[in-house]
Amino acid sequence: MKTALLLASTIVGTVAMSSPLLDSLAMQLRQLRALPMAAPSKTMCPAKIESLVGLGQERIGDALGKPDFIDASTGKWVYFFTSPIPPGQRGGGFPELVFIFGSDRAVLRVSCHYSR
Repeated sequence: MKTALLLASTIVGTVAMSSPLLDSLAMQLRQLRALPMAAPSKTMCPAKIESLVGLGQERIGDALGKPDFIDASTGKWVYFFTSPIPPGQRGGGFPELVFIFGSDRAVLRVSCHYSR
């Protein structure tokens, strides 16, 4: 009986950590980062990003890799959804996915906007 309860709680925990959107974003970001520098890409801000709220910082990092920008003082991680950017380039109209983490290292807010 204890084994069944342990198995059930493990399955529930695994389901709670599952995020089809995060998995999709991870695949898209890997493809974009594999492109040549400054290669054109047509990406859009993802829909229903609020489903990412509550995910842990470690889970985000494992899926998406190192953020393009980190502000530790505000708990902010930013990912650029574009091909590699030439040094010194700012903006370019690509999506920037912004995660704000709370003190418990879980996503408090997530937003997406296009760089300028």
